Amino acid sequence: MSALLLDTHAWVWWITRPARLSRGQRTAIERTLKSRSEPLLVSIISCWEVALLCQSGRLRFSIPPELWLERATAVTGVEVLPLTLPIVGTAARLTSLRDPADMLIVATAQHHGARLATSDTRIEASGLVATID
Repeated sequence: MSALLLDTHAWVWWITRPARLSRGQRTAIERTLKSRSEPLLVSIISCWEVALLCQSGRLRFSIPPELWLERATAVTGVEVLPLTLPIVGTAARLTSLRDPADMLIVATAQHHGARLATSDTRIEASGLVATID
């Protein structure tokens, strides 16, 4: 089984509203956590995206965003991946995605050989990374 990276919305939904995930996404997450051979991956850029969405009011939690991020990244089986120079370099070439966060998340998935759990149709249609939609 290859690694599984959660797109920002998939990570938030998994923590707050798992029913919003597709059946395939829920199954992939459950299998990854159950196997324990690979951690469930989240890009550090997703933490930044969550903080921005909270700041703009587009995302709200019952607790401060910093506390939510602290708890959501400490869930057993989750590993937060840092940005690296190779990831940043690859992301800069993924201009067809247009959104900088998407570019960085897809580049992270590519560098880690991970499938990406996403409901973003632009990422799915790009064919740049294997997706679970």
